Parts: sequence; C-alpha cells; structure tokens
Amino acid sequence: MTQPDILIVEDEAIVAMDLKVQLQQLGYLVSGQAATGEEAVDLAAHLRPHLVLMDISLGVGMDGIEAAHQIHAMGIPVVFLTAFADDRTLARAKESAPYGYLLKPFDERTLHSTVEMALYRHRMERELKASESRLSAIIEHALDLVVILDQFGRVAYSSPSAGRILGYQPGERLGQTITDLIFPDDREIFQATFAGLIAEPGSSQVLELRVYHKNGHTRLLEAVTHSALEVAGVHGIVVNARDITERRQAEIERLNMEEKVQQSQKLESLGVLAGGIAHDFNNLLMGIMGHAGLALMDTPESHPLRARLHQIELAATRAADLTNQLLAYSGRGKFQVEPLSLSRLVDEMENLLETVISKKAVLEHRFAHDLPPIEGDATQIRQVIMNLITNASDALDERVGTITISTGTMETGPLTPCLAGTPPDGTSVFLEIRDTGTGMDPKTLQRIFDPFFTTKFTGRGLGLAAVLGIVRGHQGAIQVQSQPGEGTSFRLLFPRSNRVLDEEQWQSQVGQAYQSHGDILVVDDEEAVRSVATATLERCGFKVHTAGNGRDGLSLYHRHSDRIRALVLDLTMPILSGDEVLAQLRSGEAPGATVPVLLSSGYSSSDVAANLQRYMPINFLQKPYSPGDLIQKIRVCLGE
Repeated sequence: MTQPDILIVEDEAIVAMDLKVQLQQLGYLVSGQAATGEEAVDLAAHLRPHLVLMDISLGVGMDGIEAAHQIHAMGIPVVFLTAFADDRTLARAKESAPYGYLLKPFDERTLHSTVEMALYRHRMERELKASESRLSAIIEHALDLVVILDQFGRVAYSSPSAGRILGYQPGERLGQTITDLIFPDDREIFQATFAGLIAEPGSSQVLELRVYHKNGHTRLLEAVTHSALEVAGVHGIVVNARDITERRQAEIERLNMEEKVQQSQKLESLGVLAGGIAHDFNNLLMGIMGHAGLALMDTPESHPLRARLHQIELAATRAADLTNQLLAYSGRGKFQVEPLSLSRLVDEMENLLETVISKKAVLEHRFAHDLPPIEGDATQIRQVIMNLITNASDALDERVGTITISTGTMETGPLTPCLAGTPPDGTSVFLEIRDTGTGMDPKTLQRIFDPFFTTKFTGRGLGLAAVLGIVRGHQGAIQVQSQPGEGTSFRLLFPRSNRVLDEEQWQSQVGQAYQSHGDILVVDDEEAVRSVATATLERCGFKVHTAGNGRDGLSLYHRHSDRIRALVLDLTMPILSGDEVLAQLRSGEAPGATVPVLLSSGYSSSDVAANLQRYMPINFLQKPYSPGDLIQKIRVCLGE
C-alpha cells in the first residue's frame, strides 16, 4: 500500500522539523513544508498530498483558516495544529470543514490517531462520493422513474426521468401528495398498497397505475414499490416506475387483431356456406314465385284460386327475404352501388320505421348538416336500419323509452376500436342507433354477430349476422356500446364517397300492361328460371330463345345477333359462366359490344359487380324475382 504523503504548514522551523520527524517515525512520507498560507496553497496544488497539517496562526498574510478553505476546495483534507482553543477561533475553523483539530502540545499517539482518522474519513468520503456519482448517473440516465414518498405520501424525491415520463421537472412536485396524480379509479388500490408498505418496513409490492401526465393525458405505469422507512438517508417508500403505455396498447392491438382474424376466418367459412345455401334456395324459389306470379296474371280477379296463389307468392317472398339475410351475412348481398345519403335514407323510411317500433317508444333524429355520401346499396342499407330499429324497439321491452338515430362523420383508422369489421382509414360517415333499453352483458355482447345466436324467444339469430355481412360488404365496421340496464348503441362506420349524389332517374312502372316486340335471349342453367322468364317475356310480345349454359347461349346469340335486342344472363353457370359470356360479347364488335344485358344471380358479389361495370351497358336482377320485376328491368334495358 502506498505511504500517505503529508504537507506540513508551520511558520516556526523548529516545530515544523520536530513534526516531520514524528511523522516519518510513524511511517508517513512528508512531501513538503510551507511557512505561509500562500505558500501552502501553491504547494498543495502542485504536490496534491493526501493530508495537510496546518497551523492556524501563520503570521503576516493569509492565515491557516483562509488557506484551508482553498485547499479544501481542491479535495485535500486539512487537520489544524494550533495552540488556540478559544470559541472564536474554533468557530472560524469549523467553517473550513477540517478533518481534525490538534491542540499544541500533543503527543505522538494523539498525532497518529488524528492523522489516521482524517485519512480514513477522507477515503470513505471519496468512496461515498464515487458511489453517489455512480448512483446519480444511473438514476439520471435511467428510463424508469424513481420517486421517494414520505410516510404521508408526499414527494420527497423525484428523478430526472419524471420530466421525460410525466412532464414534471425534478423537484417540481416536492412536498406535494402523489394521490392527486393518480387516475381516480386506481387511487383505492394505490392507497391500500401504500398502507401495507407503511405497516411492514422492508416489504415490496408490484402494481399497475394510470397516472396523469402534466398535459392532462394518462400514462400507464408499472411500479415496483419498496418500504425503506428504516433505511438511513431514505426513510420513505421508494417507487420505481416504468411507462408501459405504448407496450400495453401494442398488446391490446395485437390481441384485437388476433381476435378479428379468428372472427374473420369463422365468418368467412360460415359466409361461404350461407351464400351457397342462399344461391340454391333462390333458384328454387324462382320457380315458385315466378309461376305463382304468372298464374295470377292468368287468373281473373273474381276467381277463388287467386287467394291461394297470393298465399303461395307471399310464402315464397318471405322465404326469399330469409335467403337475402343469408346473402347479407355472407357479404354477397350488394350489387347496385350508388352514392347514398344516410340522413336522406333514414328520413325516407320515417313512416315505415314508425310502424315497426313499440307504441311506447319515441323516435328521435339527430342528422349532421352537409353529411357526405357513402357508396352503398340502398336496399341493403334499409335492411340494416330496419333490423337495428327492430332490435332497439325489442330492447325497450314494452317500456317507455327513446330510440335515437344519428348521422355524422369521424376520423377512423386501423386502430379505431370496433367490435366487428375493419374501420375505414380516413373520414368515415357513421349511422348510430341508440336505445334506452335493457342493454347487454359482456358475454352476450361478444356473441351478437354469431349466426343463429339470439336472445329472443321467436328469433332466428340472423338479423345482426345479416347486418354484419352488409356492413362488411360495404367495407365498413361496427362499434357497439352496451351495459345492462343502460341501453345499447350501434354505430356503423362507412367509407366516405367522393361522388356527388344523383337524383333517382327511374321510377317504378306497372309492367303488366307493357307490350313490345323482338327477340330476347335467356341463358340460365335452371329450367324453372328459363320457364318463368320465357312465359313472362312472351306475354309482352317478345320471341324468346333459351340456353342452359354459357357456351350454348353464346352460340345462339351469334346465330341470331341481328334480331336479339337483349340478353337475360345468369352469372353462375356450367361450362361458360355469365361473366365469361359477357367478356366475349364485349371483346368483339357490334352488335355484341353494345347489346343490353340483364345479369341475374341467386347471389351477388360486390367484387364481381365492380369487375363487370366495365362491360356497360348492363343491369342486374336479384333472384328470386317476380314477373313484374323482370318486365321492369327489361324496359330499363331497352329504354322503353
């Protein structure tokens, strides 16, 4: 171990020499001697000794106390040697923070113990300062926030990271209680934790807290708390907290995304099944509804069979409504896309809505001014509104209540929380239906869009499943808020359209009296459909050609293209599908490139619709259809 070197400052040479001899005999190295305060300061700066033995009285010039102040500033300890012990001298000496005070004369043993204690104290202080510097550097550069609370919950210390995490500068909250920074719902758990730490020194607890940022926003902190009430220099509760706001949001978003993927996969598989069933049923219903309609046309008003035919037609229509719900659920129920005003659509349904709600329900409207349009199918959106209004009325349970229909816009994106569907990115147009009914518990809320799930005794469980299918088919999403006893809110989010609303150009016309001429080609793989279409069109004066698949239909058209005025073309057929027939017609020259085409299908896909729009002019007719529906569409195709 290196010998400590000592600087002697004494203005009497004999005393200085005696002191040097004593120190050397004790094993110390004397690095220098000085007789004045100024000389002592210069030598200390140059030699950097481990210790300075300083006489207080140094004659003319700077005395020992003044010199000790400057030497102490260099980080070198000073022990005073003096024959004076009066109160005034002692008071002045204390101001320079000496490491010892030796009264002359002193013996060798006293000198040795005083020097050793001064050197030991200085060494300990240096180690303590180094430790404090390391600890300070760790705390100052740590990402975590460190706070010390006294036994009353007041801030006794806060680290610099408080500014980065919560916006407060170090010391800004000193002496203030921390409770008012904690989110109200989390204060009870914090106070319980704090009380437990106060009661059990040395214990630790981990908890999550929402804490207010200085800007008023909340941050989620993961805090490790430790009771250091009995630790010297602390005497409080140490809180080490980490901001996990972004991490928790990312976890929630990941879980939501996984749930949406699982829900989407489930809905997709069920949607394929539902769409296939609906397509097949619509083709079957086509024959029932079509032949019933034709029979009604051939039956006089006074004939007793008309009532039975009406019942057949009505039953087929109700069955068609059910298959349309299946189509909506599968996301294939949208074809006639146009700019729509949700406010105008609801306003036009006013009288109809009044008939389906409870007599004790009050229907309120809150329409946004200058609402942008959406791209949608009016029939499908009406079905959504009817289903949601019916559910809202049922939720009132024959009690007095309010159903509020609101429209407006809001900014949405992939992270906008939705119970179903993917929210549009950008400005969304919303339709909200809110009721003051019984509400739903979280378990019920998670299943409301499942097909065949219902809480109604007479329900089929297809209403909300159809709503979801329609909204998904419109690239929209659904937000749902509900609490038992507090009512329910459904908010439908649709992408905003940049197109301008057009006034309706075509009004319903009575088809039974319509007469025309020329040839019509009907291409459909279902015999019942071809039979109904043929009988209906022949009644109007047309000559009808039929084909059971796309290849035969295309061949027939090429043979009679000079006479065929329009095609009724099924989309889904064997050998050559309807869209493939249409593509070949439009790829050639006139008349195939311009012949009017009426597409028909047991289900419709918005994707197919978008792809076929480039083959204009075309129109679409959803199966099952009545003879009157077919006549109206043919008139539109032919411009008659």
